[in-house]
Amino acid sequence: MSEEAVKPEPTENKLGRLAFAYCKIATFSLLAGRYTLPLAAFLSAMFFLVSYSKGKKDTKCYLRYPLLAATFWIIVLVVWVLIQVFPDNVPPWIKFLHH
Repeated sequence: MSEEAVKPEPTENKLGRLAFAYCKIATFSLLAGRYTLPLAAFLSAMFFLVSYSKGKKDTKCYLRYPLLAATFWIIVLVVWVLIQVFPDNVPPWIKFLHH
């Protein structure tokens, strides 16, 4: 049995997929406004958890494992909520990032 060589994806297809990904991000940001980060973090965590419960043990995410990725996004969400609830306790470097 001989395996056929897999052709590399043409650059225009890669760029088209990248453009579409950023289009989705921009549309979501436009609709969600200042709540983009917490909503995206929540949805990411939930989808990673559901996919893990359905048997998915890896992901394309840099964090590689669904439970690790879900944990990271839950932490981001919790920190965002704490910043909103207790704005006086926020370190100056975080205030700089968000203003």
